[in-house]
Amino acid sequence: MEIPAKPRWSRLSPWIAILLTAVIGAATILLTAALQPGAMAVAGEPLGGIGGMLGTYQGPQHCAECHPSEFYSWAGTTHAQASFDPVFQTYLQSVEQPGECFACHTTGYNAQTGQFVTAGVTCESCHGPYRDDHPGQSMEIATADELCGTCHRSTVAEWRTSNHGQAGIACVACHEVHSQKTHMQTHSDALCAGCHVRDAQDALHQAHLTANVGCISCHVARPEFDVGSAVSGMAETGHSFEAAPGVCVECHVDGP
Repeated sequence: MEIPAKPRWSRLSPWIAILLTAVIGAATILLTAALQPGAMAVAGEPLGGIGGMLGTYQGPQHCAECHPSEFYSWAGTTHAQASFDPVFQTYLQSVEQPGECFACHTTGYNAQTGQFVTAGVTCESCHGPYRDDHPGQSMEIATADELCGTCHRSTVAEWRTSNHGQAGIACVACHEVHSQKTHMQTHSDALCAGCHVRDAQDALHQAHLTANVGCISCHVARPEFDVGSAVSGMAETGHSFEAAPGVCVECHVDGP
């Protein structure tokens, strides 16, 4: 990846420039290593932690020793690549004080010191730092929607106003926490139909089903991604689950 010469933040915050140089330079190696058997000691290496590991964070390669299935399920996700995403890297170079970006794009970020432990959103972002009493005591995942909302602000804000949010149907009811995929393939409509049995059987929905138009085609409509809206927490993510009128005209140009 080509790095612009002397971006504004490199002059203002030398430590950030050092960290990002390390992250960008190692990104390809780390992401490849994360998916290769026998390379777990490299994946999730603490690129940004000045002075080494902070607290009791151990990194995802430590978790992988006992939980390889969960590790490999996570390794190819946007969480794992959160520090290396090209859109994130480009945006990072355009802001004068990007330190706060690390709060969501790294693990173990400390706003007071400007240090983070591990690049990417890793196991310990949700499970918390490794505890000495584990595996004797379970490190249960924090499944509270508020946790997801600390970074996915737009998504959780929309969800709270939806019927799903009002009914307390949490993020993990639909989303698998490690792979980030839904528990069932959304294009099959099986996930939605598991609860919305009557809706799926009415005339309106059956007509669309016959035309191979699935639930998410109308109910999870998302506009083109805009980084500014995403960073400000104002992006539309489709988690209100309302069928937007504008979606209809994409197919029904000349009427029903």
